[in-house]
Amino acid sequence: MTDVGRLPRLGAPARAALAAAAEGRDGFLLEGPKAIADALRRPAVRVRRVWLSDRMAAPERDDLLVAAAARAVPVGVAAEADLRRASATVSPQGALAVVDDAAAPPRAVLAASRATALLLDGVQDPGNVGAILRVAAAFDAAGVLLDPASAHPLGAKALRASAGCALAVPFSRAPLESLLAAVAEARRPLWLLEGGGRDVFEAKAPEGLVLAIGSEGSGASALVRAAATERVGIPISPRVESLNAAVAAGIAVAALARRS
Repeated sequence: MTDVGRLPRLGAPARAALAAAAEGRDGFLLEGPKAIADALRRPAVRVRRVWLSDRMAAPERDDLLVAAAARAVPVGVAAEADLRRASATVSPQGALAVVDDAAAPPRAVLAASRATALLLDGVQDPGNVGAILRVAAAFDAAGVLLDPASAHPLGAKALRASAGCALAVPFSRAPLESLLAAVAEARRPLWLLEGGGRDVFEAKAPEGLVLAIGSEGSGASALVRAAATERVGIPISPRVESLNAAVAAGIAVAALARRS
């Protein structure tokens, strides 16, 4: 097994790289052994470097060293306090990794599977985006398409909200016009989830459905409204004005999955 004492130590350039990744300026930051091990198992995810705490327990450390070596990913060692400072969480659990953006072209996401896909139109809250990625993973969605106004799935808050699912679901980020063009080119029906639409519990999802979810504040954009061929909604009590975007997506996707 690798002698940890021979691994490079965290220095000023690496600290700058971790800070840039934490802010999404150059790559993205994965936190914790589980998330990093998952990324190392996925050939499509380019992991630039892994940093391990000098206090990490040997079994967990050795597993990551083996996984990183199999992908020829460089590994370094840092003080626990340095990792905490670089992390967006209180405790990164002794491991950080810098990864490249894993977004794919929209056409590639839609071509991989005819299962239902989700289109996020200005969903700005990273917690909602992460939770929707988790929904997509739970129901084997084809993937998630996001416009630039939506939070990035690999941002720190979205990653945590996805509970490790952000890298398990194909996703694409592109201008809304490009996303809609890809949907049309793939001949996939586009439905819009919004209040007042046809009861989603009575709707049968067509093959290849793309379900659009609008922004938390203003709903769907004019472009998505014009492109949608059907509107479906979730009947709720009049005492409640609306549902959280991620909650609504979860209910709708579960309902459609049962009737597809």
